[in-house]
Amino acid sequence: MTIPPNISNVNKIIWGERTGDQIDMYFKYCNDKLKLIDFPLELNKCCDKMCTNVNHQSVINNFYMCIINVLTEASINCYDNFSNKCEITHRGIRPLIGWNKHVRSAHRVARQTFLCWVWNGKPRKGTVYRDMVESRKIFKKQLKFCQNHQEQIKMNILATKHEQKDFRGFWKQTRRLSPKAGIPVSIDGECEPVRIANLFRNHFRVQSPGQLSRGADAGVVDPSRPSQVPPRITTKEITKIIMNMTKGKSPGHDHLSIEHFQHAGPHLPRLLALLYTFCIRHSYLPGALMRTVVVPILKNKTGDVSDRNNYRPISLATITAKVLDAVLERQVSDHLKLSDAQFGFRPMLSTECAILSLKHVVGYYTERNTPVYAVFLDLSKAFDLVRYDLLWGKLRQTGVPGPYVDLFSHWYEYQTNQVRWSNTLSEEYRLECGVRQGGLTSPALFNLYINELIEALGDARVGCSIDGHCVNSISYADDMVLLSPSIGALRRLLSICERYAESHGLRYNVKKSELLVFKAAKTKPTYVPPVTLGGTPLKRVTEFKYLDHIVTEHLKDDADIERERRALAVRCSMLARRFYRCTAQVKVTLFKAFCQSLYTCTLWFRYARRAYNALRVQYNNAFRVLLGLPRYCSASGMFADAHVDDFSSIIRKRTASLMLGVRASTNNILMVIGNKPECAVLRHWVHIHTHIPGASKQRRFMN
Repeated sequence: MTIPPNISNVNKIIWGERTGDQIDMYFKYCNDKLKLIDFPLELNKCCDKMCTNVNHQSVINNFYMCIINVLTEASINCYDNFSNKCEITHRGIRPLIGWNKHVRSAHRVARQTFLCWVWNGKPRKGTVYRDMVESRKIFKKQLKFCQNHQEQIKMNILATKHEQKDFRGFWKQTRRLSPKAGIPVSIDGECEPVRIANLFRNHFRVQSPGQLSRGADAGVVDPSRPSQVPPRITTKEITKIIMNMTKGKSPGHDHLSIEHFQHAGPHLPRLLALLYTFCIRHSYLPGALMRTVVVPILKNKTGDVSDRNNYRPISLATITAKVLDAVLERQVSDHLKLSDAQFGFRPMLSTECAILSLKHVVGYYTERNTPVYAVFLDLSKAFDLVRYDLLWGKLRQTGVPGPYVDLFSHWYEYQTNQVRWSNTLSEEYRLECGVRQGGLTSPALFNLYINELIEALGDARVGCSIDGHCVNSISYADDMVLLSPSIGALRRLLSICERYAESHGLRYNVKKSELLVFKAAKTKPTYVPPVTLGGTPLKRVTEFKYLDHIVTEHLKDDADIERERRALAVRCSMLARRFYRCTAQVKVTLFKAFCQSLYTCTLWFRYARRAYNALRVQYNNAFRVLLGLPRYCSASGMFADAHVDDFSSIIRKRTASLMLGVRASTNNILMVIGNKPECAVLRHWVHIHTHIPGASKQRRFMN
């Protein structure tokens, strides 16, 4: 049993959907008030040097709250002066779609004639009475029409926004068509919202695996360190960050979002640049800026919604903290030098690049009659177990200026978190370990934390290598695979991982870590000695789902093609069920968005024609079902008429895109792949662009 979401409470600060008049009034109010905020005279001598005066912290707090209060007051004032003219809530239950277009005018007339009838003493006959009765009939007729045609009105709204090329509104309306799930009445036996929130608080809170070492690093400037004064944060830098941030994200505890910043006028970036500069100079952040709201999100909708293990945390930071995080992310990225074996959260690299590297290394050995022993490692809660004493030491070694490291340390030391459940908050708790969930700098900090392990594996000079480049491990964030042509070398790599995990507070999940032996064409190992991790033998499997791509012991892609075919069938059924009343143009747009994302289709190079044709037929039938076309109509003709790419066109375009990315990459592993014409994947890519369909009855497969 679930409780329906509460939609009657109106938060006047949340941006939501605001009219042009509301935005203009908000801009004018912010512009007039923000320019009156004075420069804190107490901080006049702190702009170009580091400061340890703790009395300045209250000045920074007041300066921050002045900015936030102006934005909050502006949001409330523009909401009160221009009441929200979007769809109203009918009888306090749900918004009535189409009220503004079909019912509002009739309701206004009926209301006016009713008040006139009451003012005249409620007569039972005459012109006033007849006008009241007639206007009420019209109103009820329009209301009944609106209530009985909700689905069609929604589809018409989609079609109108599509014709007007308002794609932002189009996708927002599309998301609204999906019913919002309620919340369960109980979690693990707890029914009160406050108790449930505290239950999740204890569930999400992670104890530090090692000794906490914060001391001088906890946001206090160490006078023994060389004085490093980073340059001031500029208004231009803040403006660029604000304008490039994605709209429509959930706000933090102060209910402010990026839209508030983008429409606040030219004075806000100047004030934020001063605020961030003061914070860096003092290695201090206001408590309200660091406060984070944690929201439990359901993992598996078909699972047990009353089980706390079926929820994962989503952290909602303040928008001021997000902009500061973007400033710090640039500083970290400029000094970070990671191993080429790390593909996670790096520019111009993707999961496809990591999978491509894995398949190329394995294929390189198996084509030379050498099996490859691979161990897919699973780190338990890797992002949540990062030790701060080790992380800040690694960050200093990269050359990041000390004041930035001190600010990071203060942020992680004093950030407070509260779990929100059904509009109630749990008790506060702080982070003892782990990078901030959802932070812009968190992926880079985690990559730095495990980069030493990847380098240690490479320096071991055992395992797989190609043309002198050691490729004995491939990582995407915390997803790592070890590659070796021998069991002895694989055991040595595992011992390096075990020692590093023990010294850095990380834990491997032995139950989810598995061994896969890629078999060569002619040489098949008759006996594989046991491989242990932490003293426990690893389970041997014949296939593994690595980064959502299924790899098998023979490097065949039939299983992964079947995975994508089933996923395509599910997406097609969903579209056909929810949007069957939409116009053809809307359906084509939805088809392009949901059915043309064939994940890792560029990496399929060894498969049976039957599996490949089954996916192609599924793609064609999905378009027929969604558009309501005859089953045996021409596939090429229907795609040409709708100006939609057919299956082969998608494969060619995606392949060309990945090929260009590999050839232009500065990653050493990808450069090796791009410069090897005998690579099986590259040969397949060339075959896709040079093969003429129908020229031969039998497809030529790579050896």
